[in-house]
Amino acid sequence: MTRILLPLFAFLCLALAAVAQPVPTNEQMGGIYYAYPEPAARLTPAPDGYEPFYISHYGRHGSRWRTEDVQYRSLVVTFDSLHACGGLTALGEDVRGRLQRLWEDARGRSGNITPLGERQHRGIARRMFANFPQVFADSAVVDARSSTSLRCAMSMSYFTESLKEQNPALRVTRRAYQQYMDYIAHTSPEAEAFCSDTAAWRKDFQAFERKHIRPQRLMRALLTRPGEVPGWKAVDLFTNLYWSAVVVQNCDHLEGVCFFDLFTPEELKGVWQVVNARMYICNAAAPLNGGLMPRQAIPLLRNIVESADRAIASGRPAADLRFGHDTHLIRLLALMQVEGCANRETDMEKFGQAWPDYAISPMAANLQLVFFRNAAGDVLVKLLLNEREVGLPLPPVSGPYYRWTAVREYLAKLIGER
Repeated sequence: MTRILLPLFAFLCLALAAVAQPVPTNEQMGGIYYAYPEPAARLTPAPDGYEPFYISHYGRHGSRWRTEDVQYRSLVVTFDSLHACGGLTALGEDVRGRLQRLWEDARGRSGNITPLGERQHRGIARRMFANFPQVFADSAVVDARSSTSLRCAMSMSYFTESLKEQNPALRVTRRAYQQYMDYIAHTSPEAEAFCSDTAAWRKDFQAFERKHIRPQRLMRALLTRPGEVPGWKAVDLFTNLYWSAVVVQNCDHLEGVCFFDLFTPEELKGVWQVVNARMYICNAAAPLNGGLMPRQAIPLLRNIVESADRAIASGRPAADLRFGHDTHLIRLLALMQVEGCANRETDMEKFGQAWPDYAISPMAANLQLVFFRNAAGDVLVKLLLNEREVGLPLPPVSGPYYRWTAVREYLAKLIGER
């Protein structure tokens, strides 16, 4: 009997571990507003005889304020109007003061990199240099390209400046031309139509949204006459307060302002589930998009392969750095089927388990392909997502290391080459 029960107990433990999901923190439930977590894991040493010589990179811009001033200002105006007619409870009046402080900090800066965002990119660059110094030896060439968005261009500037501080002899070029948008931030008309508010999948999504966004309790806590607020307005107010709560982590210079206390854990998780579901459907490997959204990254992946071919042929240490946006990084990771980034789930209630946005594309998220070579000219590559080793659906040579010829053949099929 004991022999039977012990294996059964072990099996049950494994099953429970497989389905158990860590509960996201408040900050993580900010999703794409989650501030970049510095890596703690150690990197696996390269096989004997191999040294790094080239890095290919795509990075999201660092922590920023919300994208537009009106997103802050509209909340302030709403609470000021409610104050003027006695419509706020004591808690509502307190929140009004917090919103004023948040708006004063963000005014004229919306969409731009915060001081934390600058530090994130400097830190990633510093660790990249420390982890792979051979890539940045002597007068190695660093070719940096950016989206035309100012926050991406500034992220590029902070990153490359940090590299130059480590080695002033580096030959660094920085460009943010419209021509690079064809691969750094490609989106087709078909993809835009799929993500539009009139797309067929939106009907089921809106039902999911109504189920998980429940503003009533918070409205009663903030407003003296909550019954006078139309349902759509309550939802709008509730979600705007959610965005105010999650953006603050990206403004660590702003002390004493917090909004997480306004929400119950269930309310916060509900909004995050909706936001996460929308990001998954519109960017990742969700079956609902039929592969359309990952395919938007084909021009970017083609640029990565072609750039690697040139770097390998040159034989000289080099790095290609690209700076763009969360959506395009997410699509690239899904297209490449990077470990943990291409899960396919049809049940909206399980999207957050299959694909948590905060783990894949926080602020300053980045993918690094690091290339290694031995004396015989054999080339290996490993992938780092947010500076953590990740796998591809290929057999590795050793640990996280893959033979480039096999990876290149795999990637060529994804971009339609034969």
